[in-house]
Amino acid sequence: MKTTPQEYKAIVVEDEFLLSKNIIKKVNDSDLNFQVIASAEDGESALNLIEKHMPHLVITDVKMPVMDGLELCKELHSFYPAIQVLIVSGYNEFELAQRAIEYGVKGFLLKPLSSSKLEEALRKIKITLDGKKDEISAFGQKNLQIMSKEQIADCVEQYLKENFSKQISLKDISEKMGFSADYLSHLYKKQKNSSPIKYLTSLRINHAKHLLANYPDLDMETIGEMSGYPDPAYFSKAFKKQTGVYPSQFVKGNG
Repeated sequence: MKTTPQEYKAIVVEDEFLLSKNIIKKVNDSDLNFQVIASAEDGESALNLIEKHMPHLVITDVKMPVMDGLELCKELHSFYPAIQVLIVSGYNEFELAQRAIEYGVKGFLLKPLSSSKLEEALRKIKITLDGKKDEISAFGQKNLQIMSKEQIADCVEQYLKENFSKQISLKDISEKMGFSADYLSHLYKKQKNSSPIKYLTSLRINHAKHLLANYPDLDMETIGEMSGYPDPAYFSKAFKKQTGVYPSQFVKGNG
């Protein structure tokens, strides 16, 4: 039996209308099953669209009003790590590319946009989306004692990103890192202006929304488990507390 290829949703963020139109056409005309479902002129507007549509891919410019592309990439890297990001920029600057890599961007293309280079970048992203899992980096203790407080907080954040679907606690992290749970919690709050538990919850709920919006064949129990909530009742309660609606209502609103 022949299966229908997965269609991947994309959002384009570009403040120049003709360039935006050109990117949208190139993406939609590719044979890689990407479909642009929305576009925005700045990062702030894009975040609203991302929250609403939960795309698989965001293609963004760098220089934009209100919120620029790098700030948008930073937000996505922190709170929507499942979303792939591709930058299209008119500025061939090493610093921009370096920061983009730090934020997990999957490609950095220059304007004027080449169809072949865009297709090559999309093909690599499609491989990831088709099921190629990123290897979870080793979490060693050997350098923790010489790290700055900011680096330690970053380690906690990275660990949460890589393990949010598992049953983990701050105690687990503290044991791996060799610090007390209270110390780590206090340090993280001071560096990130949020608690580790709040960040973990945001990762889990955002992942659940991504699955609900893009994989209608998955049942609620499976989505809960994949998002770190093996108890369906608790998953439903946690989702409602964070979003104001139950998972089933979220599906209807995004149908």
